[in-house]
Amino acid sequence: MSADFRLPPSTPSPSVTGPVARPADPAAVALQLLRPIDALLFPPGQTTRAEVLTSTPKGGEFELLLRLAQNTTAPAQQVVATSPRAVPSGAALVLQAISQTQLMAVLQPTGKAPAAEMLTRLDPAVFPPGSSVQAQVVSQQVLAQGEQQRFAIIARLLEGAASGSSLSLTSSKPLDPGTLITALVGSQGELRIPDPARQQLTMALLQGLKDSLQRQGSSEPLFNSLQKLSQSLGQTPGQSAAPGVAAPAMPASVQSAMQQVLQQVASLQQLMTPAGVEQAVQRSGAFLEPNLAQLAGLLKGAAAETAAAPAGTNPSPALGKLLAALSTLPVSPATPPLPGADLKASLIHLAISLQQQLSPGAIKELALPFSPWKQGAGGATEQSFPVASRVVQGMTDAPDLGALLRLTAALLSRIQHHQLQSLGQSQSFSDGSSQTVWQLEIPVRDGQQFSHVQVRIQRDDSAPEARQVEKTPHWEVRLAFNLDQLGSLQAIAKLYKGRVSSEFWAEQPQTLSLLDGELRLLRDRLLAKGLDVGELSCHQGMPPQPNQALQQRWIDEVT
Repeated sequence: MSADFRLPPSTPSPSVTGPVARPADPAAVALQLLRPIDALLFPPGQTTRAEVLTSTPKGGEFELLLRLAQNTTAPAQQVVATSPRAVPSGAALVLQAISQTQLMAVLQPTGKAPAAEMLTRLDPAVFPPGSSVQAQVVSQQVLAQGEQQRFAIIARLLEGAASGSSLSLTSSKPLDPGTLITALVGSQGELRIPDPARQQLTMALLQGLKDSLQRQGSSEPLFNSLQKLSQSLGQTPGQSAAPGVAAPAMPASVQSAMQQVLQQVASLQQLMTPAGVEQAVQRSGAFLEPNLAQLAGLLKGAAAETAAAPAGTNPSPALGKLLAALSTLPVSPATPPLPGADLKASLIHLAISLQQQLSPGAIKELALPFSPWKQGAGGATEQSFPVASRVVQGMTDAPDLGALLRLTAALLSRIQHHQLQSLGQSQSFSDGSSQTVWQLEIPVRDGQQFSHVQVRIQRDDSAPEARQVEKTPHWEVRLAFNLDQLGSLQAIAKLYKGRVSSEFWAEQPQTLSLLDGELRLLRDRLLAKGLDVGELSCHQGMPPQPNQALQQRWIDEVT
């Protein structure tokens, strides 16, 4: 994020503490002082009113005699400046110094009420650090400052308490009049604009988050349907079809894809060990795209080594890594995925297998807008954690292929929503600090019952310092459960320099009492791991949302 827009450091300014009238578009022009000593009449960061006494053309420019307005009984000061274009005599101007020899002049409309003062500083009470400022460029003038060219810009604020007032800026990049800009207020009152590529990415993320939130559905309905179908087909290990239940007609490709999806669900016993948790996280589907990128790199490396290797030799070790990567991914949509494929890859394979069994008309009907959810999003927004559970209406004990496809697509959208949240909240900032977020969901099987746990891992790295040899990150891990007997439950653990603290949030009073009774045991187990244990606490209700770096709004009507 660049700091291309500059203003003086923020100090309280009484001129912008409340709403101001919206003036007409001001016309701005850069003036050159003929006597450098006149610059002392224009304090930095302040504006001064003036009247044009005379305007005389000279050598392609116009020489202006200006009379400055005075707030005291002292005689009014007069200054001489040159303008690149004509300014009529008697015109009222608002002046601001932008260098030791240059002024920015804004021509005030005649025959109307006095316009609001042009802002040269941002009042932190109106523009707190981190807030968003939206403005439209009204005029632009080139400034010649040494070898680096800069531009003086007048922009009109479009929203907020100071909506309608003018903002005087300098920029390292040209901005044509009419351009709409969105900037963030820095800690010193400066304006920082994300680069265009980041803004486009933010727009795509916000749209993707909105779409995926509307289409997502919980994992339990799909897994329960697949479990029942597998039992009726006699495919579930250790189980046979229920007596009196006829096995539905199901193509072999769909049956294989169903089994592959069920194999990705972690068991409670698996989640009792660190290795099992690591495997469940890796196969959650959140890392399919990075795995595909890694596989593409291994394929290129293996092809290059094969071409360069002498005849009859083994081009490993790259080939060995390639074979290991291949064992975790499906070969193609037409063949069953290999053992070890993650949940998202298995769901994609199941969706393709189901689509191959449906007519184009049936698929088109499934793609129509619909609202099949029994439970709404519960007021959740695109960036909320955890993602609310949603259950599809009208599901029978033996869903047809169309219903299975809809459930599969809903779970794929849910995984995608977690991925988009991770991508949108992982950012690097102008001061060198960064925030990285991994958000995912792990489906869990407990006997014949299915549930899930949502995981959010956040790493915050502070800005590097000269005396700091190695940065120590701040870690925060959030777990969200929704268990039948315990109800909604969230756990938050924070780690910094070997010191861990944790807090639990439960909605049901009995769950809160149960957790409170286990805190001593949790402290003892953390101490046994060699950790310095801080505060451990329990609370009733829902915890506050985590800090998120995703920009909430960006608008560019010109684009």
